[in-house]
Amino acid sequence: MITANIFDVKRFSVNDGDGIRTTLFIKGCPLRCAWCQNPEGIDPQIRVWYAKNVCAGCRACVAACGEGAIGWDEKGADVDKQKCTLCGRCVSACPTGAIRFDAKRMSVEEAVAEIEKDAAFYGRDGGVTLSGGECMARPEFSLAVLKACRERGIGTIIETSLYAPPETLDAFCEATDRIIADIKLIDPARHKAGTGVDNALILGNIRRLAERKADLLLRTPLIPGYTDDEDNIEGIAKFVSSLNADVPVELLNFNPMCRDKYESLRIPYRFDPNQREIPEQKVQALKQILTGHGLRAL
Repeated sequence: MITANIFDVKRFSVNDGDGIRTTLFIKGCPLRCAWCQNPEGIDPQIRVWYAKNVCAGCRACVAACGEGAIGWDEKGADVDKQKCTLCGRCVSACPTGAIRFDAKRMSVEEAVAEIEKDAAFYGRDGGVTLSGGECMARPEFSLAVLKACRERGIGTIIETSLYAPPETLDAFCEATDRIIADIKLIDPARHKAGTGVDNALILGNIRRLAERKADLLLRTPLIPGYTDDEDNIEGIAKFVSSLNADVPVELLNFNPMCRDKYESLRIPYRFDPNQREIPEQKVQALKQILTGHGLRAL
C-alpha cells in the first residue's frame, strides 16, 4: 500500500491555485529554509505536537507517558523525540488537544476520498493542490493521487521547491495541470546559506519546464534580510526573462504568523517577534524590477 504522512488538509483554499481548492500538505522536505512557514512539515516522520496556546497546564500528558518522554518547564510540555514511542497515551490523556500527532498516515485511496469530499465546490477552475513539505519527495504517493484525481475530473496543481531529479519532474509534469514553484534566491551561495541546498538543480528544472512549455507559476517569498533586496529580485528577473517563455512571477509578502509553530517545536525563530509584513511600497518597487524586464508580476 502506498502511503504518505499528511500534516494538514486545507479545505476551501483560495491561495494555492485558481478557484476553490483542497490542499494536501505532505510531510518531508529536502530544504531547510530559515523562514519555513511549515516547519512541522520538514521531518517526514510523524511526531507528537504540543500547542501551548490551548494547554490547560494539567500535566496529564506527563503522567500518562510510560516512557518518561515528556518533561515540563516554563514553556510547558517538552517531548523527547528519542524516548517517544508514539504510543498515543499522552494524546488520549490531554483534555484540550494541546498534545496531538502532527500528521496522519494516509493511503492513496484515503487521500483521494478526502479530496472528493469537496468535489462539489471545485467548479471549472478549482481542484486539488499537493503541497508540503515537498510533494515530490514522495513521488509514488503524489503521482498516484494526481492520477486518481484526473480520472475523476478533478483539476490538479502541485506546489514545489523543484529540488528533485529531472526524471521525477518529468513524471509530475505529465501528471499535473499546473506547477507552482519557488524561486527564492538567485545567488547559489546565498541560496545554500538560506535553504541548506544549492540552487543549480532548481534553476535547471525551471529551464526544463520552460522548454516543455509547462503551465508554470514562479513564486518568490519576500523574506526580510534574506530574499527581499533589489539585487536578488534583479537576478531573478534576468533569469526568468532569459527563459523565452511566458512565466509569471508572484512576490509573496512575509508572513509572521508561523512563530507559534517554532515555539511548539522548540526550535529558534530567526526573526524579530515584532517583524511584520514588508511595506507595500517596497513590494511594489520590487515588482517594478520584474516588469522592467518584461515579466508578468503578480
